[in-house]
Amino acid sequence: MSEETRRRILIAARKAGIVTPAPRSQFDNRNLRHTFCVSGCPTTELQQGNWLFTIRLQNGLARGGKECASQVLICPETFGDGVWPAPVLRREVDGLVVLEGNDQMPRHQTPCPVPHVYVFSGPAEADIVTVNNFGGGMLLGAHLAAAGHRRVAFIGPDTLMARERLAGLRTGLEPAGGECPPDVVKLRRNCGGHEPVFVEELLAGQTRAEVLRRRFTAIACYNDWFAVHAMRGLRERGLRVPEDFGLTGFDNVLPPGYDGPKLTTCSVPIEDLFAEAARFLYWRIEHPNTPRRTLMLDVAWVQGESA
Repeated sequence: MSEETRRRILIAARKAGIVTPAPRSQFDNRNLRHTFCVSGCPTTELQQGNWLFTIRLQNGLARGGKECASQVLICPETFGDGVWPAPVLRREVDGLVVLEGNDQMPRHQTPCPVPHVYVFSGPAEADIVTVNNFGGGMLLGAHLAAAGHRRVAFIGPDTLMARERLAGLRTGLEPAGGECPPDVVKLRRNCGGHEPVFVEELLAGQTRAEVLRRRFTAIACYNDWFAVHAMRGLRERGLRVPEDFGLTGFDNVLPPGYDGPKLTTCSVPIEDLFAEAARFLYWRIEHPNTPRRTLMLDVAWVQGESA
């Protein structure tokens, strides 16, 4: 509301004998308190056994919220019908962190009624905290090239994040004459829960390593979850990693029970990512009219044994 409207409300409240909070200076945030709502927390990941990502996410949010003297409220996923969480619609929170793992998720039908920040990806006009997907892909490509791989397959969802990682992978391979041929790049939409299909399409029923190696010698996966399914698919056909094929992931968030060689991957700073989202939201609440921004965090190379 405007400052004039606020002033009139406070005058009327005092005349009516209603106790109102003491005014605070906009330059003194020592006593400032906010409640942040977090939407899209991946509860389904727990059912899949990938609980580590959710725990790290919540730890990062808790750390960032504590630094901002703010409370964090975790909401379940609400993206199926594109409706904001009830606490947001009722304005019971001061801000919202939106976890949006890819650009295929349904858009909300109405503008968000409170300041909000997206994590990983979001609309062009939104504040976003993400990671350097292109740079991570380039690190993987350079490592694969140094290991002697010249034809590398890629499997992942048809999303902006996946395309950025693929572009980086190709860039890392190029100086050594490597490539990701189009016939071994498998990008599909609506891939959730269908990761084995990517492996089936890539291998095309072939089980002989010498035949497949004419097409590719390594598989770069969109994330570690895809890499786990690729490892299973290769093993079921009697193919070995890394003896027959190299394999890389992304994120450094392996599900419990993985029993393959240590995965070569890129580590996404999950805790730092969500702590930064909380800090960013706190800043946005205090600076509502400044231009929208995208904050990008670096990823780290993780040396493994799978490539």
